[in-house]
Amino acid sequence: MRSVGAEIEQKIGRAIQALESGEPLSDEMRGRIADKLKQTEQELHKVRSWMSSAESLADIGTWIVDHQDDKLFWSDQTYRILGYNLEEDDPSLEACFNRIHPEDQPRVRQEFNKSLENKHSLEVTYRLHLPNGQIKYVEAQASHFYNDKGEPLSTVGTSQDITDRERDKQRLENSLEENRTLLGEIHHRVKNNLAVVAGLLQLQWLQKDEPELINTLKKSASRIKAVAGIHQQLYESDDYLDVSLGHNVTRLASDIINMMEPDVEIELVTDCDMIYLNMDQTLPCTLIANEVVTNSIKHAFEGRKQGTITINLATSDNLIRLEISDNGVGLPDDFNSREGSLGMNLIQTLSNQLDADYNFSSSEQGTTFSIQFQKKE
Repeated sequence: MRSVGAEIEQKIGRAIQALESGEPLSDEMRGRIADKLKQTEQELHKVRSWMSSAESLADIGTWIVDHQDDKLFWSDQTYRILGYNLEEDDPSLEACFNRIHPEDQPRVRQEFNKSLENKHSLEVTYRLHLPNGQIKYVEAQASHFYNDKGEPLSTVGTSQDITDRERDKQRLENSLEENRTLLGEIHHRVKNNLAVVAGLLQLQWLQKDEPELINTLKKSASRIKAVAGIHQQLYESDDYLDVSLGHNVTRLASDIINMMEPDVEIELVTDCDMIYLNMDQTLPCTLIANEVVTNSIKHAFEGRKQGTITINLATSDNLIRLEISDNGVGLPDDFNSREGSLGMNLIQTLSNQLDADYNFSSSEQGTTFSIQFQKKE
């Protein structure tokens, strides 16, 4: 199917050939040429009407800069976008730039000249400041054409009014910022409330003389602080989605050592890759670390004056491996019989949530706990 433009070019070409043939033109030939030119004029008017309708529907104006004659041509829609009168105002670069917001003018001039000099296409978004005070957002795109010497001949471009789209974007960004602020406040309050509960438990154990009850209260407070620590990181985070697992576990282990106040001087050694997990994986993994570190502090260094707890966290191909070891006395002979304890039940349940494999090993050098699981996106 031949395009309308090709049909028009063909008719104009035939008329020109007839006029340039040098042969005397009969009245009949003149009539045919006149008819073809009238048809061409009608078709050109039709094409212009189509283009104007399409530009109006898309809110896109077209323009051409003739660099050789220093002239600028605007489509009707470009006039409307820029707020000029089609019958009274003449197109010019200065008239265009006078409509651009003063804060955006230097940038737009620089981008235009840079693309013209470097012979690459132009794509720039800017604001228009109309005489009635209205602000519009415009997205302009253009291509440059050059002669054989590399001199610019013309620039053909479009300008689209994207005001509605830009305002929707700004409303969405404002809404997201409000939600981020609200979510941050929620995390902050949850963290504070958990800290209050942990503080109440601390008051309870300070008032008790029963060692077993005190240990139970300390463990409960430690678990609560583990959750509070995650919310603290989320509150301080930029995205509220992911938490640095290594940072969280390290800070938790340090807090547990300080809270339990062991008679042994314990050194904490860590070597952790930068791994960020979402809440679904951070929470169970941190609580598992809480149980393991607590047990090491409580049982690993009996009869000793000092000890070391080492935390290693590494990842490879989305497989995460956490290893917590101590240089203590090793696991007791009845360790396997403690499978039904609250701590071991927690480790088992939380490992199932992670779909993880875990293992305890013991030797004369101490005890090592390891767990590995796949990172979920």
